[in-house]
This record gives sequence, C-alpha cells and structure tokens, in this order.
Amino acid sequence: MKIGERIRFYRLQQNKTQEELASGIISVSYLSKIENNQCLPSVEVLTLLCSRLNISLHDGEESNIHERLKDWYKSIINRDKDFAAKEYEELKGIINQKDSTSLLYFMMFELRFHLLNRNIHSAVTQIERLQEYTTILSGDLLYYFLKFQALCAYLQNQFTDAYEKYKKAEGLLASNVFEKWEEADLYYSIALTSSRLWKVSICLRYTNQALGIYQAIYDFKRSAECQVLLGISYQRSGEWKKAEESLLLTSKIADSLNDINLKGMVHHNLGYLFSLQEKSDLAIEHYTKSIEYRNHGDDTRKLHTIFSLVMEYYKVNDFDKALTWVHLAFTILESLDQKLTEYEYHFKTYYYLLNRCESEEFENFMKDEVIPYFAEHNMYEYLATYAEILATYYEKAYRYKLSSQYFRVSNDALRNIYKLV
Repeated sequence: MKIGERIRFYRLQQNKTQEELASGIISVSYLSKIENNQCLPSVEVLTLLCSRLNISLHDGEESNIHERLKDWYKSIINRDKDFAAKEYEELKGIINQKDSTSLLYFMMFELRFHLLNRNIHSAVTQIERLQEYTTILSGDLLYYFLKFQALCAYLQNQFTDAYEKYKKAEGLLASNVFEKWEEADLYYSIALTSSRLWKVSICLRYTNQALGIYQAIYDFKRSAECQVLLGISYQRSGEWKKAEESLLLTSKIADSLNDINLKGMVHHNLGYLFSLQEKSDLAIEHYTKSIEYRNHGDDTRKLHTIFSLVMEYYKVNDFDKALTWVHLAFTILESLDQKLTEYEYHFKTYYYLLNRCESEEFENFMKDEVIPYFAEHNMYEYLATYAEILATYYEKAYRYKLSSQYFRVSNDALRNIYKLV
C-alpha cells in the first residue's frame, strides 16, 4: 500500500477528519493530494503525519501473515466452518494494527466470514466500514469487495444487484493473478445467481466453465454442485433426460464422499424434476429424503424443501399432510435469529389456502405484502403463482376487473421467465 493510501486508511480508521490530521502540519488541500498519491511530500511532513496517527513511516508487512490470511479465506470458500472460526479468533489476536495491508485483507475476509455464517447484519455493517476505504481499494482487494457485496445481495434475495456486482468482479479477473479455484468459485457464483434470475443459457455457460476447472483440479464436491446446477437448468429447458443424468451422477459422487448436504441437494432437485413431470409420488419421496438429510444442516435449505413438499401435497389435495409441514415450518421460522421474509410469505399463504381462509384478510395480505415482495425481488416464478391465486380469488368473488388485473400480472411474470430462458 502506498504511503498516501496508508495515511488515508489510518485516518479513517481513527475517525479523524482531514482538518484534524493536517492542523499545524500542512494545509487540508495538500493532505488531500498526499492521500490521493498526487504528490510526494518531504520525509519531515510524512513523519509528522505518521506520528499524529501513531503509525510507522513504513508498512510492517509480514508475508507469513498474508499467506495465513489467504489460507483462512480459502477455508471460508471451502465452507470449513470450524477451522474458519478457530482461525478468525486467532487472527484477531495477532493481526498487526500497524500493518495496513494485512489489516485491510483481514477486514475484507472478515466480511466473507460473516457471510459464511449467514450473519447478514454484521456483513452489512462491515460493508459500510469498507465503503470508507473504496478510494484505496484496487487490484484483488477491489475484486474481493465486489464479489462479497454480490454474495451479500444474493443472500438477501437481491439477485439483480448480485448479478451486476459479480459481473463487475469478473471484469477484474484478467488484471489480477488468482488461483484457479478462485476463478471457478466466481463462475459458479455467477451461474447460481443467473439460475435465480432464470437466465438459463447464461447459467449453463458459467456452470460449464466452473465445472471444467473443478474437474481439472479434482475438486469432486464442487464438481457435483455444478452438476446439480446443470440439472436445474436442463429441467427449466425441458430436457428431462439430461437433467436426470446430471442429478444421478451427482448422487453417485455424494455417496462416494458421504456428503450429507450434497445428498440433500440431490434429492431435493430430483423431487423437483419429478414434480415438473407430474410424478407427485416420486417427487414427495425425494423431497422427504432431502429433508432427512437436511435435518442438521442449513435451515434455509430445509425450509426450501419443506415448501416444495407443501406445494406437492397441495397439488394432490392432501391438505392434512401439507398443513403438518406448514406448522413445522412455522416452528423453524420462530426459532431462527434472522427473519426470512420469503419463507414467512410462502408458508403463511399456504396456511390460508389449506385452511380455506380466503377472506378479506387473505386478500390484503396477498395484495399488499406477498405480490409486491416477489415483484420487487424479480422472483417471477412465485410472482406468477401468487398473482394467479389472487386473480382466481377475485374471479370466484365475481370481481372480474381485479381478477383480470392480476391474471395480467401473472402472465407478465411468466413472459419474463420465458424471456430470460
């Protein structure tokens, strides 16, 4: 890090204004030029500024710390939560506060650590802190910041924003040197976000790029995750045989690795595949297996499978079993530290439908909360479904003008899906 960038970094870290730092030493305008590396001041001026900030004139970089930080980041990418948490506590105690480069990398990877643990509040706070240093972020640090902001947006269902930031990060790949696993992780992230936006052709392209790298470096687990994503894309384009082949291949890898999370993912997507083919018995069988594997894992993924199971039971008019799963979902949602708005809306909607409580309260809930939420987040699949449900409600009540309005909303959402495909 250049001396001007270091001075700005520590001034911001210590919450000092330019006026406070420059007072009695140099003018504010001259300090601004120093911080922006537009001029090279005398050693005397630099010494006085560093003294006021209580830092040394030269950055005390330690290469072993940098290597350890990169290893910590890799463990986060590999989702090794136990090791990542242990390293986090140790690094907090040994990071040199006067080594600006190490400190900035630590702050950056700390953001990714919060995202690993789905601690969105801490991640957002960290992003706000790092925003203060954007003028000195360059190279790989700027790449990481864009990539991690994208993930934070993704985890908040802001998929369009996530996609745009991931693409900006991709633009920095060529001008920086990264290991192949980092490149593959970015491609997979773009593919995953594209999938949520129903950009099927883009998802296929980036998934295959990530898969090629993971296969070359013998990362079988991440290769399997790519196969799942391929399966989802093939499902959406109606290529049932290809979808099943990808998922069955993933199932074999999951068995060989004895990876519980991967098994849960495979069975969920096999359930979805059979649901699309109107094979509800098989869909329910695989969704149920998926939940068994997800009982001790990520609650969000478990809720996603429970919701799929509820929809399948609703489709075959088995309302009692569907309600049993809805009540379990409410119990899980109440136990969580964070609010999962999407799933609260999903399960509350089906609670109304299963109990046949289609009243004015249901109408207002759908009209004022559910449909605006999924429209805002460009979640067209759910927007189409819920708009059609509300349109049908109005149709039964002989309120044809409103019924027509929401059938149009549903059709527009479906057109958006087909356009993205």
